[in-house]
Amino acid sequence: MALTRDAILRTAVRLADQDGPDAVTLRKIAGELGVHVTSLYNHVPTRDAVTDGIVEMLLDEAKLPTGQVAWDDWVRQYVDGVTGIAATHPGAFHALQQRPVQGARAAASFEVAMAAFADAGFSTNDGFAAIKSASYLALMIGMERSMVARGEILETHLDDLPEESFPLVRAIEKDVADYEYVWTFGVETLIAGLRAQLG
Repeated sequence: MALTRDAILRTAVRLADQDGPDAVTLRKIAGELGVHVTSLYNHVPTRDAVTDGIVEMLLDEAKLPTGQVAWDDWVRQYVDGVTGIAATHPGAFHALQQRPVQGARAAASFEVAMAAFADAGFSTNDGFAAIKSASYLALMIGMERSMVARGEILETHLDDLPEESFPLVRAIEKDVADYEYVWTFGVETLIAGLRAQLG
C-alpha cells in the first residue's frame, strides 16, 4: 500500500481513539504502517502537522454548515457537528483543543457564519465574538461528550455532602442531571443571549 498523508492521518485518528491522544507519535504511526519514521516526513513533517491533519479530518467528518444559513441555525449545526465527532472519535477529539483550525476547508464554515451574523445585523466584531463563543461552547460540550463516550463520567458524590448544608444540591436527582438536556440548554441559552444583543 502506498504511503499517503490520508493513510497517516487515518492511522493517527485510530490510535488516538484506541489508546488516547498521547499515543499518537510519529514513531507509533510509522510502526502501525510498517514503515520507517523518516518515511512520514514528506507527508507530515512534525507532530503538530499530524495534529493539524487530525483536526482537518475531524472537521470534514463533522459536516459543518458551509451553505447559506441563518445565524442561529449555524450555531446549532456547528455545535452539533463538533460535539458529534466527540462521540464518534472520543480520543482524537482532543486534537481540537490543541491546535487552531488551519486551512480553507476548515475555515469555510466560519466564512458562512460571518455572513449569517452580518446579514442579521451583527457588527463584524460581534459576529466574530459570537463564533468564538459558539466554538468555546462546542469544545466544552465536546470534551464532556467524549468523556461520556469513553465511559469516564465524572460525577460529584452528592451523598457525601451534609444534607443540612446542601439541601438544594442534595435534592438534585441523578435523572434530572441529564447530559443531553444540559448541552441543549447551553446552546439555546447562547442563542438567546446573542439574540438579546441584537435587541
